[in-house]
Amino acid sequence: MTKKLGLIFIGILTINCFIGTNASHSITSKKVFVIENVAVDETSSTALKAREKALEIGQKRAWKKLLERMIFPEKVKKVADIPFSELRSLIRGYEVIRERTSRIRYLADLNVTFSANEVRQFFLSNNINYAETPSAPVLVIPLLIRQGAASLWETPNPWRDAWQNLPKQKGLVDILVPVGNLADIRDIAAIQALRGDQKKLKKIAKRYNAKTVVVAKAFKRFGIKDNLPILEIIITKIRTDQVEETIIDTIKGEIGDDLLDLLGVGVTRVVNSIVDSWKKENAVTTGLLLRVPVFVPINGLNNWLAIKSQLNEIGILKRTNLRRLSKREAFIDLWVTGNITLLENALRPKNLSLLRDSKGFVLSHNKNTNLEKNN
Repeated sequence: MTKKLGLIFIGILTINCFIGTNASHSITSKKVFVIENVAVDETSSTALKAREKALEIGQKRAWKKLLERMIFPEKVKKVADIPFSELRSLIRGYEVIRERTSRIRYLADLNVTFSANEVRQFFLSNNINYAETPSAPVLVIPLLIRQGAASLWETPNPWRDAWQNLPKQKGLVDILVPVGNLADIRDIAAIQALRGDQKKLKKIAKRYNAKTVVVAKAFKRFGIKDNLPILEIIITKIRTDQVEETIIDTIKGEIGDDLLDLLGVGVTRVVNSIVDSWKKENAVTTGLLLRVPVFVPINGLNNWLAIKSQLNEIGILKRTNLRRLSKREAFIDLWVTGNITLLENALRPKNLSLLRDSKGFVLSHNKNTNLEKNN
């Protein structure tokens, strides 16, 4: 019996090593302007009137979700409540799923697709900066510091638990949290994460296919004067093109506040910080197009078609003009909204890089798809 239990335990651990490692909730470039699973539940004097009411409310909710995805929080309130007549001109269509009705009630889920060009023009006309480039995955390593010691995989670790309860993200930034299985424990220990061990962080990032790692350190202390609980958070960001960036946030609680409540607020603050940072780096501020002449090394027609297909999925890339094509190289003009940095960020999730050499810009396909690039 003991032997059987041991085999079952080993089997569970083995399965756990593979579950969740590459789980991703990110949206693709094609889905940026699509808001899915908007729940509606309305009543009226008749089912038909309830349906009409629900569909209008659902499209308004989808609009707010799109705003929260693409623009900064302080701008959302400004344009969230535009007249429905104006909103309809921004919507390409909607799909009704899981529809249920009664005599006076209507329930359904909506998938709403917005017109990309109309929405972009709306933002520009209202002087609103927006981002539409999805980020490559960001892996968060949650460290809880207590009495000078760091906890990561140890139990209990309520900071890690708070992160693992993070709802699925459907914004531009794909945030992942290690599941805490044997492979994670083998990759990096708490003290190594605390010290910012680049080799270890790159190792776990590679397994999660992440290109950015954020080490989020949480400390709890009490105010000197009022003895109120205070949660301090230090964020260290490590990417291929930037060694680290540290942000310190302080959350002050009230008398009787539970640590778990503060940690939940802390998770939200860190997520908002990561998302807002990405939006700032990738904000489109003008509708003007920039022409970028690019050489693309290829090894045949199929290779070129595959690269062209990837380019077609990039939202800020408005047009691609092929100027010359040979068996070994394509020479193209990329017309983008924004600047070179925005183009580089948009290429990164496609495992493409924009390099400079004697010819000018060269589009290169990355063999290494994560932080290992710096090794």
